[in-house]
Amino acid sequence: MLTGILSAASLNGVPLSWPVISTALGNGYFFVISATLLAVFLAGVCLLVKYLPQMFDDLKNATNNEMPESGLKMWLAFVLLIPFFLDAGPMWFSLWWFILLWGYLIRTEKRIAFFFVFMIFMSGWIAHVGAGFLTYSQTQLNREIFASEKKIGTDRDALAIASWIKTHPADAEPMNAMALAEIDRANYPEAIRLLDRSIDLEPANPRFYNHLGIALVGSGKKKEAAKAFQYASELMPENMLYYFNLSRLQQSTYNFYEAERSIATASGLDPDGIRRLLDAENTQGRSRYVEEHMPVLRQLGRQMKPSDDLKIAADALWTMAFGMIPRKMSIFLAIGIFLIFFFQGYIPEDKFSKRCSRCGKLYYSGTTTKSGNPMCLQCHWIEAKVKKQQTSILHHKTEEIRKYKAFNYQRLARLELILPGLGSFLINRTGLGLARISILSIAVLLIITGGSFITSFIPTDTGLSVFFRILGLLILGALFLRAYKVPPVRYGV
Repeated sequence: MLTGILSAASLNGVPLSWPVISTALGNGYFFVISATLLAVFLAGVCLLVKYLPQMFDDLKNATNNEMPESGLKMWLAFVLLIPFFLDAGPMWFSLWWFILLWGYLIRTEKRIAFFFVFMIFMSGWIAHVGAGFLTYSQTQLNREIFASEKKIGTDRDALAIASWIKTHPADAEPMNAMALAEIDRANYPEAIRLLDRSIDLEPANPRFYNHLGIALVGSGKKKEAAKAFQYASELMPENMLYYFNLSRLQQSTYNFYEAERSIATASGLDPDGIRRLLDAENTQGRSRYVEEHMPVLRQLGRQMKPSDDLKIAADALWTMAFGMIPRKMSIFLAIGIFLIFFFQGYIPEDKFSKRCSRCGKLYYSGTTTKSGNPMCLQCHWIEAKVKKQQTSILHHKTEEIRKYKAFNYQRLARLELILPGLGSFLINRTGLGLARISILSIAVLLIITGGSFITSFIPTDTGLSVFFRILGLLILGALFLRAYKVPPVRYGV
């Protein structure tokens, strides 16, 4: 979201400035959230492919095979696509599929569903933070304060700050920004008045005392200015700027011993920083007092404060992903889905057909392996038999398992190349499947977005989007190469 036409060439230290840092954090935040949601959606697709045959088989048995298969397929497609007819967001499809497939899911797959429900529970807060990154140049006067502190503000920015001060008399930061502008105009009495108001609101903020000292120096009140600098250094003794400003004041009053002691204290805290300040003084040929900008964390804190713009953006982000119900109902939606999962757990397992992970046959009554994968009673019987008790039945069943695994090898290898992770889900290697789907989501988003979702209001182009797209292509190529060389199941296993 590009707003404003500020000249990047006029800024000093732009790479470390708040808009650039905020934009980097925002892009990272949106990237993680988008990759997570895409991975959950793709996991839902994999589970749908995996369990559709069982659902179809159960539907046929429930209708006593009286309905034609084409009619059953159309009915199943309609049920699966119900969110589409309700104008719901894309994440509703995954949520709806998890509900329909709950009785078929194995233990590790249910954990994915619970994680998704937890994300829905937190989605109101997630959308709020995302909206803060999205609207940072409009909310809480952040853009105007930044421009004013960087000495690149316009008359429009000054009017916006003045208007904000009138309507928000308990907000100290705009008063501080306006005071710095008044100091630049040598209107020191007005700057002192604004800083006094700021200190009344935040008496423990050392930046305001530092700026008050600068304004008092300008108005000729050097004793009061020295007290302001000293009080700032007491509030934050680890900040060398306050000692530096105090030393400049002491030097101007010919108090050289105290000035030397102050500059020594500052140098002990940050020798490199003091050297840069002194070199700048030598270059300019005059002493100067150093002002402070609003810290980055405070800027981020301001832009996350609730506002009308932020609420609109958060609601839009929620609607984009989920829709159909308002964002304020997200907690209740998560609790409702959790209760649905809970009560579905009381439905007997033999109401859902399972596919044996050993021989591939569908069954209604069976058991599970040690890792929680479904297993029919015949395969369980083979596992429980002693090796010496070989029979023709056991030999026949063992051969059946071997043929199924040999057939599965080619099928799963092909599916894994079509969608990395799909074959792993089908063979019940959920961890591997989820890892590959997550990497696929990251690569796809890097290729599509170039790592950029929002843009700083400072028009600086780092040119990293091309790098991120190339990185995405490399990750995607490495993923498919890995899927080809290491299929979900090894031949002969």
